[in-house]
Amino acid sequence: MSKAGDHHYVPQFHLGKWRDQQGKISRWGRIPFHNKLVCKPVTTAATAYVPGLYSLTHVSDEEAQQIEIKLFGKIETAAKPVLDKLIGKGPAKLSLEERYWWTIYLNASLLRVPHIVEMVTARVQEHIAQDLSQPIPEFDAVKSDSAENTLYEWASKHAPARVANSGLKVLVDLIQSEKAIDRIIHLRWLVKDVSVGPRRLLLGDNPFERVGDLYKPRTTISIPLSPTHLFIASDAPDVIDHFARMPARDVVKANNQSSLINAKKFVYGGAERDFIERYLPRHA
Repeated sequence: MSKAGDHHYVPQFHLGKWRDQQGKISRWGRIPFHNKLVCKPVTTAATAYVPGLYSLTHVSDEEAQQIEIKLFGKIETAAKPVLDKLIGKGPAKLSLEERYWWTIYLNASLLRVPHIVEMVTARVQEHIAQDLSQPIPEFDAVKSDSAENTLYEWASKHAPARVANSGLKVLVDLIQSEKAIDRIIHLRWLVKDVSVGPRRLLLGDNPFERVGDLYKPRTTISIPLSPTHLFIASDAPDVIDHFARMPARDVVKANNQSSLINAKKFVYGGAERDFIERYLPRHA
């Protein structure tokens, strides 16, 4: 959890697994306009956040932070020891409760990143504006001489919090979706130890990876747990067996390519500069 206003979409306890002996993590990114690649040592508090990303509007200061504090704070508190247990003992040693909280954490990792938050909130706002701007006989019957011509105009003026925060409320519902939780929790889980390999895993700022539709056969999801451990889940036993037998060198290369290609701004960890240069997207 972050200080009020700075909402971390990659939690600090997770980023912290990439800290060096000086307590810093290596952050790779490009300078806008000329796309120069830069590697900068930063603290976990100083990166992977957007001020007010999950803040509610038109409410009290305390209520404005309830998603960050009551939802993500609770998830991160529960998931932190599970991360350590996955690295140290593997998924077979998790209790059902621990498996549940890691499932919630995985689903949140997919949905809490800025581009997904922006997409969900924009789409919800668009639907609300369209639906409430249509002629509604019940509203027309009672509005009399109201200055607002549509229910959307009336709600925006008299119930702005309901309108403005609807997108974030939908985001919360998606994170807590019973359908998604049931699907992920029943996948086959594997933690791949790549410490025997010569290179280490990178963590991107868009860290949740998925191949295929979550609800269709042979879906596969992954997320780096640390520089030496990768979490993988799939409904297909042969996929899990493939990753279990796959050489550490190949697992690291495949993960790092994907982490770089899917990154929105930054990746974290140690790697050869030429490798980062080749795969980290350039600004348009």
